[in-house]
Amino acid sequence: MDRILNVEFGPLLLEDDDILADGSYKLSDPTDYRPLTGYGNKYWVTEHKLDLSGYTMEDLTVYFRNSFEQTSSVTSVSWQVDDSTNPLQALDALFLEATILTTVPMTDDNLAQAILTAPGFTPSSFQIGKTGNFNRTQVIHGTNIWWGIDSTFGSDVFTQAGTAYCRMVQTQDFSSLEPTASENIYCYRVIYLSRSYTRTNERGLDSVGIPAKRVILNCMIDKEADLEYMMRLKRSYELANQV
Repeated sequence: MDRILNVEFGPLLLEDDDILADGSYKLSDPTDYRPLTGYGNKYWVTEHKLDLSGYTMEDLTVYFRNSFEQTSSVTSVSWQVDDSTNPLQALDALFLEATILTTVPMTDDNLAQAILTAPGFTPSSFQIGKTGNFNRTQVIHGTNIWWGIDSTFGSDVFTQAGTAYCRMVQTQDFSSLEPTASENIYCYRVIYLSRSYTRTNERGLDSVGIPAKRVILNCMIDKEADLEYMMRLKRSYELANQV
């Protein structure tokens, strides 16, 4: 039988934290996003879960055909510049959005490391968090998007305070779309931001607006041979306990 699974991530509105004044951010609108524990308020995450236990109770396997993402609006930023001779630079406004759907839960350390190396790949030698022991097959859907200011359209000048729309600088897709017999798919959307504006920094992002996102999984639910199914379950439990 055919099914469409989807997970919804809400919008995120942030502004520079003028109380901490350390280049971090604070929420400017209520949301279910939270800072990654131990990594300051430049890393933000929201997490959800797709419950597949109804299928596993019937010994069914989920086979994925494809996955894709939808967004509700535009991505935008605003910034502050104290000195026109020291304008905003492109790297001052760069930020990352990682979307990961996996059959095993990820810790905050795992999510922080995913900024550098997507889970399931050979990790880099430079470590921020902990890579975990992720297998490619566990990452059902995964994308990394680097956002930057679109200076060719809809942008104010960089020598003074202004606003702009954002565009994708780079994007990576690391979805495996492997079949699963797991009870849950754990869904994460992680945002890593450049240093915000402070009185000592004198230039930087003042606010960030990130729209809601939806991930859609086109799949088929079917029963597979007993031996293959039991081996799939065994592998799922082994990998989950190694993370």
